[in-house]
Amino acid sequence: MMLNNLSLTPESLYDFVEGQLKEWSLAEKNYSALRDVKRKRISLGNYDTYVQFNPSRIVSTGAKVSDGKVAERPCFLCSVNRPPEQKKIEILPGWELLVNPFPIFPIHFTIASSDHRPQDAVPFEIVSLAEKLEGMTVFFNGARAGASAPDHLHVQAVLTDELPLMKEAERIHSSTNPGVYSSRQLDSDVPFLFFSGIVERGKKGMATLLAGLKLGGLSQNNSFDDSTKVNSFFWIDRHGLLRYVVIPRTAHRPSCYFAEDSSKLLVSPGCIDMAGVVITPREEDYKKVEKTDILKVYSEVTEIK
Repeated sequence: MMLNNLSLTPESLYDFVEGQLKEWSLAEKNYSALRDVKRKRISLGNYDTYVQFNPSRIVSTGAKVSDGKVAERPCFLCSVNRPPEQKKIEILPGWELLVNPFPIFPIHFTIASSDHRPQDAVPFEIVSLAEKLEGMTVFFNGARAGASAPDHLHVQAVLTDELPLMKEAERIHSSTNPGVYSSRQLDSDVPFLFFSGIVERGKKGMATLLAGLKLGGLSQNNSFDDSTKVNSFFWIDRHGLLRYVVIPRTAHRPSCYFAEDSSKLLVSPGCIDMAGVVITPREEDYKKVEKTDILKVYSEVTEIK
């Protein structure tokens, strides 16, 4: 399935999703299950996070991401290995928009490179993708920062309103103050270090943005120069401004993921978890996770503010 640029509207994207749910039983099952997912709020001061019990996400949370394990399996983002029911939209040259069959939200896309290449750096096309997807945030999980497919370059997209961190960035970083600010400079209860940027759209702004994406220049810790250890988000806000948030990461998974006793929590933080919606595919984890657990997970995978 192909859509040209003129027909790529919110309505056409909803129609694309609906068409996939009619044709693809796995996707229909998992999107229907979202109606029954459990969700609870956990407040971190004035910043609200949420925990979602979503059994279908065990595919991502439980993914074996070591080089050896990845090499043993076929790449599920390569077109030759996708199920025949999974259709695509060529959203940009070399980029294919796909309905994510294991969704966290009712609108959840994966946007994969048409070429098989590693998830080694934030793709520059992410800005153009954000500009095409009205009302959505496009995000990148680094290969060692939550990606379950580190062997194939891809990003994902969900509605911006679903992500607490994006709302918080818009609240604390005024649209009248373009530029890049660390969360240590902004008044927020988000417990970890992140960088909030507002960029002028156009060539001048893009030059600033591309320079800012060199993470060693953003972080106060000069060891953060590895794009495989970063979560990045891009979206157009209600004022038409290009915004981004960058979270340097220190670890792919927290210690509780590997625990073999009652302290075990099967939580593997990617962008969505870091943006305030923590995914638990096991009900026992959903029931017991509390504020201290969320803070501990964040403290072990990123730099504390």
